[in-house]
Amino acid sequence: MHSRRTFLKQTSILTTGLGVVGSATPAVFSRTNPPKNTLPAWKGFNLLDFFSHDPDQGRVTKPEYIQWVADWGFDFVRIPISYPSYLEFDRTRPIRPDEVMNFDEQRLEAVDRLVQRCWDQGLHVSLNLHRVPGFCINAGFVEPYNLWKDQEALEAFCGHWDMWARRYKGISKKKLSFDLVNEPYQRENPNDQHSPGGPVDVLDYRRVAQAALDTIKYVKRNRIVIADGNGGGGIAVPELADLDLSQSCRGYHPFPISHYRAGWVYKDPEAVPPVTWPLNQGETILDIQSIRDYYSP
Repeated sequence: MHSRRTFLKQTSILTTGLGVVGSATPAVFSRTNPPKNTLPAWKGFNLLDFFSHDPDQGRVTKPEYIQWVADWGFDFVRIPISYPSYLEFDRTRPIRPDEVMNFDEQRLEAVDRLVQRCWDQGLHVSLNLHRVPGFCINAGFVEPYNLWKDQEALEAFCGHWDMWARRYKGISKKKLSFDLVNEPYQRENPNDQHSPGGPVDVLDYRRVAQAALDTIKYVKRNRIVIADGNGGGGIAVPELADLDLSQSCRGYHPFPISHYRAGWVYKDPEAVPPVTWPLNQGETILDIQSIRDYYSP
């Protein structure tokens, strides 16, 4: 398992590490010549219009909310999308593998409209697939296969990114980036929210990320592509450092506080004991200095 600190030590901020774009070269490995982060210092929010697999359950973003984001000085929105929300299939039963590419043009146009409203306010849009064929960090929808292990799932995953890449081919990278898959994680039972799990095997993650990256770059070479941290978003992945993508990691640590009694994490949230501060974690006590140390380069 790699923390952010071990990632930086091992790679000297290798190319794409935590948001640096480019390909690894011998000079990158020199601590005296670390590459600069070429990504803008975006600041903004998630918009959850298409977060649910059920298109009728999205949280509609009012146009004035987008204007407020811009008026308050923010310049970025991330739109996490659940792929079933823009498909046409029988929703009274689990989706079949032969249905995962049944794109519904009217539902795709709804995504277009939200994206355009964000652009109209000068906001950069990061389009993220929160649920992809064969994986989501959240349960509630039965997947027909496993993204990290099944070739058919990987082909469908790349098929979705091919569709999005072509749909927005003419859009500048200044206005749009792609975030491959939200918070990679490997559960024993991918369709059980509370099934035991942990980080995706890094070889599987690299194989999946590279396939999607190649799909997108074939359509538009300079599209900015983001890979989330492993293990639910918090673990930087040096094994991706030589690929032409950036990494986006979460600041969930300490998890017992950031996800206190979260219903999507705990089977019985009310049974979770109250947290204290400083936070007692067995033989470890977390205080402000330990958190600063954890997140320091």
